Amino acid sequence: MATALAIVPQAAPVVPSFDMNDMERIATAIAKGGMFGSKDPYAVLTLCMVAQAEGQHPAVVFRDYHLISGKPSKKAEAMQRDFLAAGGRIEWHELTDDCCSATFSHPSGGSAKIDWDKARVKQAQLGSNAMHAKYPRQMLRARVISEGVRTVFPGATSGMYVPEEVSDFDNAKPATPIMPQPQRARQIERQPQPEQHDPETGELVTDADEKRASAEGWVSRTLLAIGNAADTEALAKVQSPARINALADLRAAFPDLAQQVDAAIVARLGQLETEGAEA
Repeated sequence: MATALAIVPQAAPVVPSFDMNDMERIATAIAKGGMFGSKDPYAVLTLCMVAQAEGQHPAVVFRDYHLISGKPSKKAEAMQRDFLAAGGRIEWHELTDDCCSATFSHPSGGSAKIDWDKARVKQAQLGSNAMHAKYPRQMLRARVISEGVRTVFPGATSGMYVPEEVSDFDNAKPATPIMPQPQRARQIERQPQPEQHDPETGELVTDADEKRASAEGWVSRTLLAIGNAADTEALAKVQSPARINALADLRAAFPDLAQQVDAAIVARLGQLETEGAEA
């Protein structure tokens, strides 16, 4: 007699909600540990809020994120895990010290084959990073994952690069290393300045980096205001007309940052409604 096996789907883990005091204690503990890449509890707190807005426990920042010279990054393993959890697929073609190649596919973003080899590392002038010589396969693999996920399903990157890329940014040589002499400064200012290019993509760098840094600061302050909202009325005040207009501009310029704010508002509203129902 044949026996039918019933497959019981596993329930998604319930992530407890934390108030600002709880998250501040978590961020302080992680920062004191020193293994996160930063001892600044406020930098860690911002990422804790991002994690909670994405439906994760704030403490996952210790596992999934890293701060390099104050710049947030998301580990390649975390990007890959979130990409697969969101329905993405990865087919590896080559994974060696000389070349890493894989095809990334997702129902929402199609598919793309991404490859990184020593020639691309040399072309991008990334050879000055000693880690490329010590761990070539791991560095190539991280770049393939970051570019592949960013191309097919950027939501899994949380709007960040992997630590290996951020480290390469820091090691990139400045495009204008020579400072002009004081008596010639005004004359040189009138001359066209040499173009600067992103060391990871090769794209022309304008004032976009400064604009994004300013936008990230606004997002951090807004996330703190959302987390500090004690009730739905306070949360409504956070969404002032000025902030709504700023969010609309942010959504047009940096949709990944706007998504963090939207997710935080939804998450905080759900917490407040749950607290009101339990009261």
